[in-house]
Amino acid sequence: MKVAVIGYGLIGRERVRALVRLREEGIVSSFAVHDPFAAAEQAKVEGLGGAWCAALADVRAYQPDWVVIATPHDTAVELCIEVLGWAERVLMEKPFGRSLAEAEKLRAASWGVKRRLHVGFNYRFFPGISAALIDARAKRFGELVSVNMVIGHGGSPGMEKGWKFDPIKAGGGCLIDPGIHLLDLCHCLAPDVSLESIHAWSGFWKTGIEEETHLLLRSGRTIFNVQVSVVRWRSVFRLELHGTEGYGIVTGRGRSYGPMKYVRGRRWGWQNAANQEASEETVNVSECDDSFVDEMRVLFSGTWEPVLAPCTAAEALEVMRLYETCKTRL
Repeated sequence: MKVAVIGYGLIGRERVRALVRLREEGIVSSFAVHDPFAAAEQAKVEGLGGAWCAALADVRAYQPDWVVIATPHDTAVELCIEVLGWAERVLMEKPFGRSLAEAEKLRAASWGVKRRLHVGFNYRFFPGISAALIDARAKRFGELVSVNMVIGHGGSPGMEKGWKFDPIKAGGGCLIDPGIHLLDLCHCLAPDVSLESIHAWSGFWKTGIEEETHLLLRSGRTIFNVQVSVVRWRSVFRLELHGTEGYGIVTGRGRSYGPMKYVRGRRWGWQNAANQEASEETVNVSECDDSFVDEMRVLFSGTWEPVLAPCTAAEALEVMRLYETCKTRL
């Protein structure tokens, strides 16, 4: 299997690192990279055994089985539509456009019988998140009472100069990045989830984006409480699933967030242990270094079970519908 990566920024490099692993496993035979703004990286890519494509036409001539679009939000949509004109299988990094209108254009471009378009929501493949969502789907916690999600970036001076803090290039603020990941997880748990209320705060970075948002959503009787921030200063990730029979708690996201740890417990577990905490089970602990590897391994093999499936264009469109509703209520 031949794979081409368009864009060699932060995520493009992560995708290439994953492809090197998958080549070692025999899943990928070769890969190529194209990025007109990163020509200085050609020797590094070739040192990893990859081919360098100087132009987009060279990517097409390479005849890849899969094309990965890993460029900034403002360039990814039209580029993806162009690639879908000749490529049968495309993995586009999240989000699925900067707006619902762009998402609908992408979905329309992928309607062909042979076209397969997926969107890179790699949070689905963090070990703790994946295991917790599978447990919830299997009703391990009973009826879900509430789902709480928090992600806060610690940030660093100068972030406001990057494209992710530009409301035009990024398409918004913290709600679209990193918040779109949490909206996708909400949709994984409950495709019918809908917005009840939303509140936003801004004023520190002063670039015209929302810097912290709090969302209250609902699916049937289940309450979803989602917080996203780029002004938390201490990086934090937390996912809590509370049900009538028990609960699951995921903390950390690797790197500055600390290792990801998934713990689950039973209702009144303290009755058979020294206390409630002592009754809990640690399911897994991970640095979350291999989510891109795991996502592409599953995607390329076409075998989902028992893990969560990669995000399809149809699913991504529904996530963008939810995002659009949130955005219009800010």
